[in-house]
Amino acid sequence: MNTITLPTSELKSALHGLGKIIGKRSTLPVLQHVRISKNDGKVTLQASDLDAFATYTMTLVQPGKSMEALVPYEQLSKASKCSKKEDVTMLSDGKNTRLRYYIAGNPIEQPVNGASVQEWPPAPNITAETTVMEPGFGGALRQAMECCSTDPSRVTLNGACLDANDAKAHYVVATNGRMLYAANTFHFNIKDHVIVPNSRFITGSDLLDAECSFAVQSGKKPDDAKHICLKNDRWEYIVREVQGKFPNWKQVLPVVNAGWSKVQLLPTAVDQLLKVIPNLPGRDGDTNTIRLCLERMLRVEAKNKEDADWTKVSICEVDLIGKPKTICVNRDYLVPALKFGLTELAVLDDLSPMVAMKSGKVMVIMPVRPTALTTNAAPSPASPTPTTPEERKDMPRTPKIQTPTSENQPAQGSALKTVIDQVEKMRESLKTMVQGFGDVTNALKLAEKEKKAQEKEIETVRASVRRIQSVSI
Repeated sequence: MNTITLPTSELKSALHGLGKIIGKRSTLPVLQHVRISKNDGKVTLQASDLDAFATYTMTLVQPGKSMEALVPYEQLSKASKCSKKEDVTMLSDGKNTRLRYYIAGNPIEQPVNGASVQEWPPAPNITAETTVMEPGFGGALRQAMECCSTDPSRVTLNGACLDANDAKAHYVVATNGRMLYAANTFHFNIKDHVIVPNSRFITGSDLLDAECSFAVQSGKKPDDAKHICLKNDRWEYIVREVQGKFPNWKQVLPVVNAGWSKVQLLPTAVDQLLKVIPNLPGRDGDTNTIRLCLERMLRVEAKNKEDADWTKVSICEVDLIGKPKTICVNRDYLVPALKFGLTELAVLDDLSPMVAMKSGKVMVIMPVRPTALTTNAAPSPASPTPTTPEERKDMPRTPKIQTPTSENQPAQGSALKTVIDQVEKMRESLKTMVQGFGDVTNALKLAEKEKKAQEKEIETVRASVRRIQSVSI
């Protein structure tokens, strides 16, 4: 009888991560299983959704012959929950496999009726050179995943871009169209860039908690998708890249110079903002707007649509540099920036993006236009998402903008402000057209009323004539 011992504490940790890969409604029953194998004493648990493979390696080296089996995830999860202190054991006689675990201290052996091992999809073979990443890489990638887009029409934004186009500074970048996150400085063993798809496994497991290595495996053909491998001492995660060209995000990165007003938030101010902002009024499910007033102190304001006055909260533990400024932003974009530790805020005006930054990390947050607060209109379609010439051929060409690490370069205006002004002109033109249609409609209604009145007068005259004609002399 060949056995594999699964220590309960490790098994629960492994299943917590594997559960992020295993879908609840998979069309292939085999993907609802966990592949448990033992080779040369090394025990691994693997889950897959065809695009990604997550493998956990147990700490304990176990003697015995090699073996493997597919165990339903639900059955394995239930066994780990029942066995609080005792280990779970998989037993196999070569033909049948059973799972031994404990319920209230009583051992039971349950048959494993899993799929055949031959049905399990093979994981890609990673032979590319691996690079041990810097300590801050895991946190940056996890934060970038929180800023990805979920729009299925813009697939290249549904992941974090590892950008190695600049030889001096490699970046982790992500955007959802209204905020852009970028962090440097890293070193990736790639030539240009690769897009890591947004994954519940990356954000929900402990893959990035320890020192992590990174590798990119090219396909057999130039057009084949690459496979990305992230690995630490316990986990190995292999996922297919998001194919496509990530937009040129640096062209929308503003240059923060002397014309900007800056707010340096002290730790107490950050704690206050994280508690205050979510509880302010004005959560309308659309823009979730708050107004930031930079004066002698930082004042945060918000209101419901039906409120006449703003609810105001003053934050004193801040250092301000520059002229008084006011800007409206979506609170759901500001809160992540504060959680990421971006404690320096820079504001140019109420129509330009706000920049949050610190220690090589920067987040660009689009403002909510002031007109949206009075007309209850949707946010402006302008966004910090860069566009390639193929996506928007009608967009005006913008000058090259320096990155946060560049120095001694003349300041340039925001490229987005031009786009915003053009959109505003289009909106005003549309308003004028709508008003013109309204005037025409009102004129037609008035003409219809006059016509009905005339018809009524004519009918009255006809009735009078008929009565006169009916009179006999």
